[in-house]
Amino acid sequence: MDSIKHNLSLVHQSIADACTTHNCEKISVNLLCVSKTKPEDLIKQAYACGERHFGESYAVEASEKIQSLKAQGYNDIVWHFIGPIQKNKTKLIAANFDIVESVDRDIVAKRLNDQRPDELPALDVLVQVNISHEDQKSGCEESDIDDIISCINSLPKLRLRGFMGIATDTTDKALIESEFAHLKALFDKYKTKFDNFDILSMGMTHDLDLAIKHGSNEVRIGTAIFGAREYKNKVTMNEQKIAFIGGGNMATCIFESIVKSFDVKNITVSGPHLEKLEKFKAKGASITTDNVAAIKDAQVIFLGVKPQILTSVLQELSASGVNLSDKLFVSMAAGFKLSSISNLLKTHKLIRIMPNTPAKLGLGVIAVTYDTEVTDEQKTLCKTMLSHMGTCIEGDENNLNVIGAVCGCGPAFVYRFMEALITEAIRHGISEQDARKMVEQTVFGSVNMVIQNQDTTIAALREAVTSKGGTTFAGLTKMTEGNFEKIMENTIQASLDRTYEFEKMF
Repeated sequence: MDSIKHNLSLVHQSIADACTTHNCEKISVNLLCVSKTKPEDLIKQAYACGERHFGESYAVEASEKIQSLKAQGYNDIVWHFIGPIQKNKTKLIAANFDIVESVDRDIVAKRLNDQRPDELPALDVLVQVNISHEDQKSGCEESDIDDIISCINSLPKLRLRGFMGIATDTTDKALIESEFAHLKALFDKYKTKFDNFDILSMGMTHDLDLAIKHGSNEVRIGTAIFGAREYKNKVTMNEQKIAFIGGGNMATCIFESIVKSFDVKNITVSGPHLEKLEKFKAKGASITTDNVAAIKDAQVIFLGVKPQILTSVLQELSASGVNLSDKLFVSMAAGFKLSSISNLLKTHKLIRIMPNTPAKLGLGVIAVTYDTEVTDEQKTLCKTMLSHMGTCIEGDENNLNVIGAVCGCGPAFVYRFMEALITEAIRHGISEQDARKMVEQTVFGSVNMVIQNQDTTIAALREAVTSKGGTTFAGLTKMTEGNFEKIMENTIQASLDRTYEFEKMF
């Protein structure tokens, strides 16, 4: 009790300080206590401190808590649903919540209206706007706002109350501010058009101050009040049951990384041909041709099939009857976006990764992007599993594409450059064996010069090798005349364009 009371005191002081700093004293900022995954006892403690607004993201878990607390007499709590809305959960949400902050498409609004019990008052709703323009985040685009609002206003059991937005999770404060400021401008525009349009929900623990600066009158705070999230049936990291669907080269690479830190007996690999999976069995893993059996008890599932096969695999899993909601899916399929996977599996516990081939040596770059419901613990778990492959670079899906073009395709570009150097060495009389050896060492040494001189730009390292009028200068001049930088620009752009073509296919 003392801990929750202390935490709430600090949060309220932070809100008050932000209001004072940004001259917002006249704005009443509501604290929404985000209690998802938290037990009833902690909610009761916050209630005893005077809190009445609580936010939940998981419909089944939340409905059980709400009904239990109401049975115990906690009838004046205002329950907010703040998570992505799955169509098969709208009935629970409509029956148990007082306000839904994450309406982002017509079909959800219509289902909430149709399934709202007649004896309950109209359900207050906010339109969630995707202010960060990230594919993995829920929310409608600005261009869709008018249509969604028109739909909501046509439904008798819904009442439009405002906007909700989630800024980019970044240290770039200027970017966060621009996103909050834009949503505030939209809010002010629509506020003049509708009665009771009075809630602007922006800001969480890490960006509370900036949200209030830009006019938020509701902030959603969880960890700062209740501590780190807790999850049912939590298992230790080494007890995780892991499944691979597909046992190809990259799945093998990931498998080899995982078994250095995890018990191989908890891993199952599925594929159409058992004989091709024998290498996993020899290491102690289970193998099967049944994808559904492989994932039934798994907490983490790696999707290692080709993009053109992935759709049918996802459809098979979705139709299997296995509860997928608590499983973490990790896809390595190029061009297959999080939204496409989510549409088929009906979950947002999704991670996309894009490793490059040097990961087989533990020297790779692994691009990683997360969907909205991936927890901090799951992010850590994923990075631990991949840690023996190289360096993980996190970003949104657009970053994933760029990293893929530069790092995923990059080894091939480097190899071609090396091939050209070897060819020229041979053409001028060096033996093939010596030519390869000297080019390998030159590239290896150059890379290490870059790595060991982090305070020196690569341009400066190049200039240190180049004497004006000398041999290196003469060679670089020819590279310039050949428009080398433009060639590389076109090379990367071609790889990106092909990636975007793949995305449209799936």
